[in-house]
Amino acid sequence: MFKKLSMTTISIMLVSILFVAAGAWAADAGVKHTAEADSLNKLQLFQGTDRGYELDQTLTRAQGATMLLRLFGWEAAAANAQGLSSPFTDVPATHWAAKSVGFAFSKALVHGVTDVHFAPDASITGEQFLALTLRALGYAEAEPQMASELAATSGLLSASEAQQIAQGAVFRRDEMVAVAYRAIQTKLKGSTRTLLQKLVEDDKAVSAEAAVASGLYKTPSTDPMDQIEAAIRDALK
Repeated sequence: MFKKLSMTTISIMLVSILFVAAGAWAADAGVKHTAEADSLNKLQLFQGTDRGYELDQTLTRAQGATMLLRLFGWEAAAANAQGLSSPFTDVPATHWAAKSVGFAFSKALVHGVTDVHFAPDASITGEQFLALTLRALGYAEAEPQMASELAATSGLLSASEAQQIAQGAVFRRDEMVAVAYRAIQTKLKGSTRTLLQKLVEDDKAVSAEAAVASGLYKTPSTDPMDQIEAAIRDALK
């Protein structure tokens, strides 16, 4: 009787654990970063489709290349580039991302899956997008296999966050938004300035007004003493 009761109790416990795990997984799989998507949209660093943000959808390689150029501040340059074509047969001139892919490839920021195929509609992995984002932060050496570690050491993500992104079974637009939002607040390699500061002050890809309104940016002071104090604070961090 005791053995039967024990087995019954164990069975109930196992079922309960499975339900809890399933519930946690479902919660984790939900869309979490709509607010960040709104902020990036106002900064003109993220766009939805005719069906909205579609944060629950996986991110394609073509979308990843386009987002990369936005983070570099090169989207306008790619759109206005003359005589630029994609070297890949599956990204013809008529493809919506042809100029983005061609421009990113010309800058050695993206690679094809073969010499002639880019697989634009294939899903991009978390570690691949982390590598692209790190390149936008100045880490030209970033490759997918080292992206998780470099994302943590660069300050882009915590070690656990980086591992979760890199090891995820799927990489959705929701996770992409989360990474991009953190990226614009991350300091560039070897610099005291963030990516957003570069996009505003150097690239003019984001308006200062929109950046200030986001709460993530402050207009640089012209007072020499303020600049000295800011430099000292950065040196002491």
